[in-house]
Amino acid sequence: MAIEKRKNRYGGTVYRVRIWKGRKPVINRTFDRLSDAREFETECRRRLQKGESLAPSKPTLADEPLRVILDKYLNEITPTKKSGFARHRSVVRNLCAHRIADVPFSRVTPADVVDYRDARLRQVSEKTVRNELAFLSAVYGSAMRDWGMEGLDNPVAKVRKPSMGRPRDRRLEPGEEERLLDACRQYGDGQIFAAVVLALETGMRRGEIASLEWKHVYFRRRTVHLPETKIGEPRTVPLSSRALAVLRQLPRRIDGQVFGLRSDAIGLAFRRVCDRAGIKGLRFHDLRHEATSRFFEKGLNPMQVAAITGHKTLQMLKRYTHLKAEDLAELLG
Repeated sequence: MAIEKRKNRYGGTVYRVRIWKGRKPVINRTFDRLSDAREFETECRRRLQKGESLAPSKPTLADEPLRVILDKYLNEITPTKKSGFARHRSVVRNLCAHRIADVPFSRVTPADVVDYRDARLRQVSEKTVRNELAFLSAVYGSAMRDWGMEGLDNPVAKVRKPSMGRPRDRRLEPGEEERLLDACRQYGDGQIFAAVVLALETGMRRGEIASLEWKHVYFRRRTVHLPETKIGEPRTVPLSSRALAVLRQLPRRIDGQVFGLRSDAIGLAFRRVCDRAGIKGLRFHDLRHEATSRFFEKGLNPMQVAAITGHKTLQMLKRYTHLKAEDLAELLG
């Protein structure tokens, strides 16, 4: 049994583990890293000491490249989530664009994850990378829980995550709401206009607006009921006069949906109207932040705001609420 240092055809260094039975090699495996070669050699010695065969076992799901497991997760696990297919698909696309996707699932190391993390940090924000690593960690969790890989090691758990970064506090600047709504009125059949107004008036999430059904809209009570939300708890949202007005103007659809748009379609339309309006750095989710801030500026207390928006804790409300110092100064007298 020996480890040989060799050159591959590209001039790089590789390490070959060779194990003989008599004069015939029965194992001949090549590794890019010396640590992997030593780990494999140690495992072979252990198996020989226990009298186990070194014959290669039948490939399992864990031996498949990571990209195969990512597709399996996307097809089997993602549909069970309340929302996020477009986001999951985007993360899978980013992972598959990196060399980590070609590594066998059970042999992905923390070093592989670090390499992916650092490469992505040069392209996107720390928060985005944190979310992508959290997704990859969830894939390993599902593999252990749902696909019978109990002894699998989660390499993401051993990697330092990027910092949380500062939470977004983007609010509408003077004149932006008028420009935004004018662009929305001129876009499509008016659905994006209604979705934006509803977000500003209620603080509803994009997915909640997209999944809204007419049977849950109560005009006489001035409420909409959300049976499924991001946090898994239903809630009833009060409607302002402005929100009621835009809902009344929408045509009734045969399928019972208020909007004929998926969540990702609303996001795409919103980016387009922002471009037309010349508004930079505004996301649809910022409208929820704007609405929550306006609730506080109207004098609602945290419990009242939480009942509308569905935030569970005051700390979560602090993250989304960015009150203007000059407005607070006026309240202080």
